[in-house]
Amino acid sequence: MICITGTPGVGKSTVMSEISDRGYKALEFDNLIGECVVEIKDGEKIVDEKCLRKIRKDGIYFGHLSHYADCETVVVIRSHLKELEERLKKRGYSNSKIMDNVESEAIDLIGVEAERLHPGKTAEILNTSLEETADFIENVIKGKDSKRVKIDLTEEILNWY
Repeated sequence: MICITGTPGVGKSTVMSEISDRGYKALEFDNLIGECVVEIKDGEKIVDEKCLRKIRKDGIYFGHLSHYADCETVVVIRSHLKELEERLKKRGYSNSKIMDNVESEAIDLIGVEAERLHPGKTAEILNTSLEETADFIENVIKGKDSKRVKIDLTEEILNWY
């Protein structure tokens, strides 16, 4: 199971579409979490993380919770904070929800979680180009060695304060 994850708004769905266009079967992780949803609050799914950890399927799965699954490899898609803010505004997110997501991205919350759950099996890519991001993920799918770098966006958060 290859899990492609990242903060909401970093471009997972766009990259998933590109990966599909390249002939790979890329699937939404949300379609696997049904029995793990314990509550829906304010339109958000509250899930049992222990339940998510039991999910293991063959294939490529995209979703901001996919790194909780039993993944062989995890790719964390990252985004510059200003771009993320703009995408979330276009989605109509509230200011507090935008700030929560931007701050999560700034501190690499999902990357840290993914590495904790899958030590040595996590790679990050800064989504500055759809083609480069899709190429990176395609190399992961093909089993080619990908750079295991950590992306530091903490300085970008200083522009917010």
